[in-house]
Amino acid sequence: MKLYPFRSFLLFIFLLIPIASLFAEMKTIYLKNGQIIRAEILQQTATNILIKTSEGKTIQLNKFEINTVSFNEPVKLPKEEEKKQFQAEQTTSPILAEVPKPVVNFRIDQLKRNDLEVHIGLGAGRYSPETQGLPVQIQNKVGLASGTLPTVIDKPTHSPELSETYGAIYTWKRWSGGITGSYLGNRSTYNSHSYASGMIYSNGSFPERQSSLKNELSFLAFTNERFDLRPTIGYQYFWGQSQDTNLSTSYYIDSGLYLYSQGVMNFNETLKGYTIGLKATIRLGERWENRLEYHNLNLSGSQNGSILSSLAPTNLSQVAFIKQGQNISWDAQGFHLLYRLVYRVTPTISVYAGFQFYEWKYSLNSYFQSTFSSKDGLIGVDLSNPGAYLIQQKLMEAVGKTVNSESRSAILELGVMKRFEFVSQ
Repeated sequence: MKLYPFRSFLLFIFLLIPIASLFAEMKTIYLKNGQIIRAEILQQTATNILIKTSEGKTIQLNKFEINTVSFNEPVKLPKEEEKKQFQAEQTTSPILAEVPKPVVNFRIDQLKRNDLEVHIGLGAGRYSPETQGLPVQIQNKVGLASGTLPTVIDKPTHSPELSETYGAIYTWKRWSGGITGSYLGNRSTYNSHSYASGMIYSNGSFPERQSSLKNELSFLAFTNERFDLRPTIGYQYFWGQSQDTNLSTSYYIDSGLYLYSQGVMNFNETLKGYTIGLKATIRLGERWENRLEYHNLNLSGSQNGSILSSLAPTNLSQVAFIKQGQNISWDAQGFHLLYRLVYRVTPTISVYAGFQFYEWKYSLNSYFQSTFSSKDGLIGVDLSNPGAYLIQQKLMEAVGKTVNSESRSAILELGVMKRFEFVSQ
């Protein structure tokens, strides 16, 4: 039978209504967690379904959460089941459930440790050694016997420069051992003046450097949640250098400048010896630590110094090259103090800020000084009477033992630590 267009449209609408009603009708949705929802299906995809509940809430469900969908009313549950269902609705929500954050454990069992901690730091350093000041002080004391006016040394200045600290400590249960070191320096000044028949003025500006290296072994004597204490022993090396390539000296008399000297100064020092001390760690919560160290230094070593200069009178009548040298053997007693404030970014990575300070006083064992001129040979040496020269050297050595000499160095540092664990905590 032939259908007219209007009748065809009515037939299409008539067939569409049942299909649309599939989405418009309220459905009963049974979830796998036991929850039952009466809702109207608004939209669905291959994985999700968007519904509107009988209370008017719009919820998106994952089809994986759905057990079955029914057109019938929900089956009436016994009172006990209704109670469980109500509790499930109150405590379980597929949309609002929060995923718990993983718990980060910063605690370290100090008695079960098996790890390697490496650290490196940068900062500013300052080094104040006993260099050319010692021979000048010895000469001043010896000169008092002959009435020679002393040479006055102005207090030197030290401008800090870049410092480096580093180390690696392996810990196994109560025992720890490793190696630490530092490199620091500054730019120093030297100024002195003396009066004889005229005025002699010397000045220089030069870098000074110090490097150290230490092997150490410690034992965990006490530990609790907040505090660790470790006695420690070690063997430490120090290398120091002061080098001035532009040391100048001017000699003035009544008529003006009489003599000018340009020279190169070089002092090298080596010290080594045993250390003994304590390490303490004070924990403030899980992330913050105060680390303190104090070590006594028992050192011995030597210092070799030389000044090579050219002397040029204004009339150029007595141009000469002068080399002054000294060799010292001495012991040193002092201490090393260290403090670091450590923040643990992760259980194995930390950052820190702190300082280190070294100080020791010297005890002179032997001292030898010589001056050689290209014009006059060994100055102050009478080859016909070498015994007098040896007596003079012994006198200077005895005087040197009465001079108080000391060195200091300091470091301000910022650094990072990394701990490599070999056994899971």
